[in-house]
Order: sequence, then structure tokens, then C-alpha cells
Amino acid sequence: MPKKIDHAERKDQIVEATFRIIHYFGFEKTTLREIAKEAELSLGSVQHFFPKQKDIYMFAMDVIYQRFEERMQNVVQVNLGVFENAVRMIKQIVQANTEEERIENDIWVKFSIMATMNSEYQEPKKRFREVNLSFAKDIFRMLHKDGYIKNSISINDSANSLIIFIHGLVFESVIYANLYNAQVVENEIREYLRRICNYN
Repeated sequence: MPKKIDHAERKDQIVEATFRIIHYFGFEKTTLREIAKEAELSLGSVQHFFPKQKDIYMFAMDVIYQRFEERMQNVVQVNLGVFENAVRMIKQIVQANTEEERIENDIWVKFSIMATMNSEYQEPKKRFREVNLSFAKDIFRMLHKDGYIKNSISINDSANSLIIFIHGLVFESVIYANLYNAQVVENEIREYLRRICNYN
């Protein structure tokens, strides 16, 4: 009797192989054939789940989005004070603690660049920014409520500026990985927040 295939598990296997190829070799080498080879599957098995290259990319972008959203939802507010919690929340976006986190950042940057050149991938890119922006607004509302920022400040404008800072820091940490370990990233986040907060 043939072994029953767990479709979700097989899709995960394929997408993780896709991530590895994108990270180490770029999109130019990320063909269905190379993905199948990396996943140790036949080309037909990959095409059964993802008939076209676009199908894998859309699924992979969705996986990145879901992982990000889960991290945002699972940020535990600990008894360290509002400023420290804001630092911890931003660190969930700019990940630099493990190799796996760095790979995920690298893939996100590559997908974002690819999406700017291909209209088919605009929706996932837009959705990802929206969840980033919503998260940034939550951070500013929290800081505002506790008196860390002035009443006259615009939450929307400040959140947008924070997203620009975060995306820049993610990009820098990917392009110049040797200059940005977890402590450097945290120091940059602290310095940014100190500049906008009533914090000494």
C-alpha cells in the first residue's frame, strides 16, 4: 500500500528548499528543477503542488508573512517598562539573533526587491507593509499612553517613519551582515527610540 502523503508537510519541505536556494544562490538559480533537487523530490512531485514558479513564490511569500504575523502576535509584554517593551517589539521585526532569522531577513529583502519589478507580487508586498505599519502604530500608541512621546505627535506619521527606519536597518543588516550582530541592532533601535522619546 503506497505511503500516504501529508500535503502540508510536503509543501513545507518544498518551500524550505526554495528559501535555501533563494538565500544562497538568488532568484536566478531558483528553478523548479533546482528546488526539486534541493528538496530531494522529483520535478513532478514539486509541480503537483506548484505547477508554476509563480505558485511557489506566492506561497513562500505568504509563509514569510504568516511567520512575521505570528511573531508580532506572540510578543510577550514583560514587566520591564514600556520603553524596554518597545525595544523588544521592534527587535521582532529586525531579527539578528540566529542564522535562521538572518536568512529570513535576507529572503524578505530579496522578495521585496523582486516584487518591485513584477506586478504579480505587489499584493503580498503591500500586505506585508500594512501589518508592519499596524505594528508600528501599536508601539507608538503604547509609548504615547505612558508619556514617552508628546501629545502633539502624529501617530500615523511617526509609525511611517519607524517603518522606514526598520526597513533600512533590515536592509543594512542583510547587506552588511558582518557589521550587524544582535547587540548592534539593539543599540540602533535604542538610539532611534531615545531620539523620539522623552527618555534619558
